[in-house]
Amino acid sequence: MARILAAYGTAYGHTEKVVRRMAQVWTAGGHVVTVYRATALPFDEAPGAYDGCLLAASIIYGRHQVSVRDVARRWAAVLNGMPSAFVSVCGALGGTSAAGPRRAAEYVENFVHETGWHPQRVSSVAGALAYPQYGFITRWLMRLISKRTGRPTDTTRAYEFTDWNAVDAFAGQFAAGLQRDAVSAAEAARGAR
Repeated sequence: MARILAAYGTAYGHTEKVVRRMAQVWTAGGHVVTVYRATALPFDEAPGAYDGCLLAASIIYGRHQVSVRDVARRWAAVLNGMPSAFVSVCGALGGTSAAGPRRAAEYVENFVHETGWHPQRVSSVAGALAYPQYGFITRWLMRLISKRTGRPTDTTRAYEFTDWNAVDAFAGQFAAGLQRDAVSAAEAARGAR
């Protein structure tokens, strides 16, 4: 059983949905999970008190949320020395544009460069189009981008592109890695005696 900390940034709620889904996978596996929105994360929260840490953020206007970037910068030294993962929720992966995966990878590279955190595991997850939640200008802009990238353009409804099986698999792989690390540490401790 591992103790996992997850913190996320979200603009329209989809990244929270992704993180909560992963937390369900971990909890079902017997792990203890603590989830915070990055803007509500207690300043004195210590990621080193956990066996693993996940940060998740969505792309808004070409960048991940400031709150998650700030947490990653603040915790980079600790996160670099422990099992950690980053999930980037990216609308560029929805639709038919061949450039989508390349753009998603660039967003992650920029995040890592900006924060100094080098997560052991990274996943880019296709996000959602929440047209009904957007203001007029954002709705118009997202419709224009969607038209160019092969995504739906009917602004009267929302669209979800997330592969939930892939989300579940990533959560399972992260937890399995934590279990392997715990077994290795216990074996090393026994060998040191």
